[in-house]
Formats: sequence, C-alpha cells, structure tokens
Amino acid sequence: MDKVQLQPGIYTNIFPVILPDDPVFFMEIQRAQATALCELRNEIEQANQRVVVYAHRDRVYGYGEDAETFLSAKGFGKTGMLFKQVPALATHVMLQGLIDAALAKGFWQRRKMSLKGVDARTEIFRPTPKGTTVQGRVKVFVGYDLRCAYYPAVESFGLVVDVTWAYQDEHGAPLNTSQMRAKNALNEALVFQEELLRGTNRINLQIAQIRMLNYLLPFVQEFQTIDLPCGGRARLEPEPFPVILGGKA
Repeated sequence: MDKVQLQPGIYTNIFPVILPDDPVFFMEIQRAQATALCELRNEIEQANQRVVVYAHRDRVYGYGEDAETFLSAKGFGKTGMLFKQVPALATHVMLQGLIDAALAKGFWQRRKMSLKGVDARTEIFRPTPKGTTVQGRVKVFVGYDLRCAYYPAVESFGLVVDVTWAYQDEHGAPLNTSQMRAKNALNEALVFQEELLRGTNRINLQIAQIRMLNYLLPFVQEFQTIDLPCGGRARLEPEPFPVILGGKA
C-alpha cells in the first residue's frame, strides 16, 4: 500500500466519507410503538443477533445482517431511503461498519458507540501494545478516538480521527494517569507516545505532524473501504479536509 503524501498546507483531522448514492433499506417503526428500547437491545444481545436499533426523533431504525428476520416479529417494517435523508442514522451506520471491520482485525473497543445524539463516537485500540515500560511493566496501546458527523455547510460526511492511548498493567487491568505516576511509568509512556523526546523531559514539537503522518493517514488508508451493516459500502478519502485560508479582496 503506497504511503499517502500530503501537499504543503494546513489540514484538519477530518476525512471525507463517501456513502452510497442509491437507496438503502432499514427496518423502521414509530417511536411510540417501540417504547422499551433497552429491553429490545437486551433481547438482541441475549439472542446473539446481528442487529442494531437506533432511535432518532419519532422513528426507530434497525439494521444488521439479522435485522429483517428478527425485527419483523417486533412490528418493524422494511423501508428504503437515501442516507442524506437521515444524516444522524448514516453516521451511526458508517461508524458501526468501521467498528466491525476493526474488531475483525483484532482491535479492541474501550468506549462503546453512543446511541444518543447526532454524532456517532467510539474508541478502538490496536491489539498489540506500542511498547512496555521498564518501570511498572505497563503496556502502552495506541488507539483512535473516532467520530462520524455530517457537516451541513458543505453537505458532506466526515470521520474525525484523533490518536488516544490506553495503559494496562501486567495483569491486563486498565490504569489511569494517576496510577501511571504512582508506578513512575508515565514519562516512559509519553516517550512511546512520541510526546516527549527520548532521554529528556522536553516536549516533542513535531508531535502534530508525527500523528498525522504516522497514525492518522495509515489508519484511514487501512480502512479505506468499509462494508456497511445495512448493505453497500462506504469509502474514506485518504486525504483529510484542508484548511482554506481566506485572503483579502
């Protein structure tokens, strides 16, 4: 896979998402007819069904490989729509497809995707640690804070990608920053994270560029094509949205 080369300029960490233009099909029911969503989600989980239900305004939508069979018995009906008609639903479907693809590669998930609000958000981490500290034997994992959103001003979907980190002790238990300090492992972890220069306490002033080139661009290129749980595919553009600097007339 060829490495993406950005042209000189200033870039955001938002990558354009291209969704199918053709109608896609969901299961749908009036929100007033599906009041016990927590119970429905628990039932889906206990039955090990590949179904996601998402409430938006006065509708509840269902999607996934088993959605039509399972939800038909719950009063849902099949409906076709364009993604741009319900952008909030589109962002959740896209991110769910990305989560599924990442988990299939061994990634693990710390923050589950929120099913409330307009933006869909989660945190996923690579399966093997970036390194293990000498002090405290702490494993340092690199991850990605992902948020999919719709931007009405440009009528485009975008995936916001940030680098995030997770710490685990030798038994796999998660550690917070205070616990890392108590183990005298935080500075060593920050070197793995390339935030501190090795052998010093100096901040790495190139960290923003390093994160873009070594983390964000490769991640997006790795998941450039995403199978959607409602059918069809999404595509991530390998280059992020640039910052457009306006000049004086």
